[in-house]
Amino acid sequence: MTKFTRVLTLATATALLATSLVGCSSDKAATNGADKVAVNVNLEGYPLVDQPITLKAFAFGEPGGGDWKDFPVFQALNEKTGINVEFQTVSGDGAEEKLNLTLASNQLPDVFFSGLSDTMINKYAKMGLFLPLEDLIDQYAPNIKALLEERPEIRQAITMPDGHIYAIPAINGNLDGNVPTKLYLNKTWLDKLGLEVPKTTDEFKAVLEAFKTQDPNGNGQADEIPFTYEPTPPYNIWNGDTGLSGAFGVTDSTANLMLRDGEIIFVGTDEGYKEYIKWTRDLYTNKLIDAEIFTQDHNQYMAKRGSDYVGAYLTHGPADGTATEWIAIEPLKGPEGHQLWSQFEHGIDKNRAIISATNQYPEATMRYIDSFFELENSLNLRYGKTLVEAGDGKYEVITLEPGVQTEAPGPYVPTLETPERINEYLVQTESQIASQERYAMYEPYLADALPIFNFTAEESQELSTMATDIRNFVSEKKAKWTTGQADIDAEWDSYVETLNKMGLERYMEIYRTAYERSLEQQ
Repeated sequence: MTKFTRVLTLATATALLATSLVGCSSDKAATNGADKVAVNVNLEGYPLVDQPITLKAFAFGEPGGGDWKDFPVFQALNEKTGINVEFQTVSGDGAEEKLNLTLASNQLPDVFFSGLSDTMINKYAKMGLFLPLEDLIDQYAPNIKALLEERPEIRQAITMPDGHIYAIPAINGNLDGNVPTKLYLNKTWLDKLGLEVPKTTDEFKAVLEAFKTQDPNGNGQADEIPFTYEPTPPYNIWNGDTGLSGAFGVTDSTANLMLRDGEIIFVGTDEGYKEYIKWTRDLYTNKLIDAEIFTQDHNQYMAKRGSDYVGAYLTHGPADGTATEWIAIEPLKGPEGHQLWSQFEHGIDKNRAIISATNQYPEATMRYIDSFFELENSLNLRYGKTLVEAGDGKYEVITLEPGVQTEAPGPYVPTLETPERINEYLVQTESQIASQERYAMYEPYLADALPIFNFTAEESQELSTMATDIRNFVSEKKAKWTTGQADIDAEWDSYVETLNKMGLERYMEIYRTAYERSLEQQ
């Protein structure tokens, strides 16, 4: 059994903290410092420490999810690791206020689980309240260290602009989550009308025309909605057309950006985007797209999905519990031969564990967090009561009775779920198997995913003053052009000019700088 012994005197601790505070106006971390305590930390096996210790943790959890101190998974970890964690659990209304009050106090917890944004981490790390973690990872986190070596994109995602890592992430292995929306067709209608699955944008239009004119729901009325989706943020990622435009060579994102041939481009001024809007305008003008796509709310859209009036829609997963059979189809091929679809980096949940600079046991704390990445611990932390043994070393994730809590922190703490772990250790439901099959269908056509950007405090401040205006203007014009309230050809040059006046050049410079920085950090 390998052991690392650490003895740190108050003088040494004060010196280290003073170094981190050079140039900063706050000496909060130094004044909060306490004597560091020598403790043996075991890198293999349990317990993790040779003598019991206690840590205090701020837990930012699921609203209504319960108090973490009562969760069996943490009680078991306390006993197994020799590290007793006392949780202050906050959630729902007032949670952010409690977090801010805690950060502003002279009594920091030893560790924060979730709740902090990149901007907050930048701010408080600069003040010396959070420990840089890379040396601790290197010496006391064998599981995390191996993960970062195997997957450099994770190291890049969690490395802040100053070159330090301050927070440990959760890793999600469901690759289908990276393709949050797919194109679904009403197969019941296709079969009834004797139609083939469309492969191109022209064939798709022909199918929509048949849905509109041939009464596929059989009620004798022209009440069918051939095609619907949610084109505006925030639901456009999960139910919108960020991927549909791939038939014209562009895919969208929340920032209106795309990675093309290693370069970041602004989608909203690309010629492919212009052609895509003209195509959707043609569909809308011919009443093949839902007249309410820009005015319906999310609940209305979800209700339409489950009705017998829709022929095609965009969403992450099909509507269940209806008599209609839905099928996902491959990305459409456009008039110039483009066949792309969007993907997002949803496999990394950042900022799930942060160690305070006043922590008396940073090595033991890091080893405790690292233990979350071991298979059994990771599964129990993620699924809680929904996880049951299925035999042959496998587990099954079950559905609990209404009102029964999972009693697990789920995505609010660092855990490691990879596709390999899912396939090897979890019994797959029919729904999960179908989800994997859909991902396999789309995978050959996926555009490069944008990396997770980490901005400096100054960059974040600049973006906040221009991003909302730019994105809102693009969305406003998209709605008017698609619905025929304005002419995209007539307005295109003035539209681009207006974006430039809003600061588009600087907007792109910030993103490109962050992108170049991310490449250097891998």
